[in-house]
Amino acid sequence: LYNIIMNRRVARAVHEATNITYWFEKPDWDSGNPALNLVCKGLRSLPFSVHETQKRAFFDTTKLIAVSGESVVVTNGDDQVDKYMFRYPGKMVLETFRDQVSHEVQAVTECLGGVALATQVSIKPAKIFKHARTPLLTVVQTQKKLDLGVHKALDVSALAAEAPSPGLDNTARGLEAMLLGADLLMRHHDYYPDISRGSGNVRRSTEDGAVTLIDVMPFYANGSRLIGDKPPGVVSRLTESLRTYEEFVGQYGG
Repeated sequence: LYNIIMNRRVARAVHEATNITYWFEKPDWDSGNPALNLVCKGLRSLPFSVHETQKRAFFDTTKLIAVSGESVVVTNGDDQVDKYMFRYPGKMVLETFRDQVSHEVQAVTECLGGVALATQVSIKPAKIFKHARTPLLTVVQTQKKLDLGVHKALDVSALAAEAPSPGLDNTARGLEAMLLGADLLMRHHDYYPDISRGSGNVRRSTEDGAVTLIDVMPFYANGSRLIGDKPPGVVSRLTESLRTYEEFVGQYGG
């Protein structure tokens, strides 16, 4: 590949193309479109991963952690991660986008204090593309780096099978705090926290049962979000997740 002039449009296209193949290759993902599901089935049957090939082609994989729908996540030293946000709303200028991201992050982290991961928002040069002539200035979320082998995706249905323990008590308290914070967020800002059960955003520590929300950008009440997408049925999924967490907390005595 030749060196390219990396601008916001090119970066967004690379981000979106790399993210969508992750979902296409995910075994349990249903696009809701039968024709598209056939395409996904074909990709899954290939003897190699298109998603992994894209990551190696476009990104510095020595630092790359993940390409998510919202951001490209890379390591920042030993104890932090940077989430570069290449998807942006329309022609919004970079500084305005930063300010809006900061506003939404602050709303989530304040309402879900103690659960939502503390996050700093800034503008940094994205030195993560392999073939860019110059780094692209980008809005970045910086967070503490969690060991995802310790902080595993929460499976609330599995909690019922656990024996009583201080860790389970801690989980119940964390989920109760998350529910109270989600209610504040919806009432005061008309936002939903991104706590869908299938997203992997709600994490539980295997060491002490603590609950952490790692993705702190919210959805709006109409199902859209700042980056401009509107996943089908997302509000229904978020509402169902809230109901499931409420049932557990209620059964646990919260």
